[in-house]
Amino acid sequence: DSIEKIKKHPLARAVRADKTCLAGITATLLHYLRDEAEREIPIWKMMSLTLDQLKVRAEVWRDQLGQGEVIKSESTVGGGSLPDECVSTNVLALTVKSPDKFLKRLREADPPVIARTENNKVLLDPRTVLNDELLLKVLKKALYDYR
Repeated sequence: DSIEKIKKHPLARAVRADKTCLAGITATLLHYLRDEAEREIPIWKMMSLTLDQLKVRAEVWRDQLGQGEVIKSESTVGGGSLPDECVSTNVLALTVKSPDKFLKRLREADPPVIARTENNKVLLDPRTVLNDELLLKVLKKALYDYR
């Protein structure tokens, strides 16, 4: 009886999962069943990177940009299930004249780049980047325009 009332309620249609949503859930669950989560699901791919892998990526970025330093830091995992959880990482730290203005320039880029500041440096965390080439393209343009 209650189920029938819920089915007839106007909100039932609004909160119903559509085919696209169900396909996404199915694909995600299949990755877990096939033990592919660390390879195929972006958050687990990011979380499974070793400190050495992160350091190498940050060093490549530094070398490609011709500036910055690679330092140890912490990544905030975030999200609903782990809001305050942190993990160790290696980041590229850039020293710029005005970190806030540079961060704004990065956020307004296409695509936007989200970085953070710490000790008056702009930090870029390899753990949060899926496409290194695209990041470097945005950073090179932002650094060039920022001069």
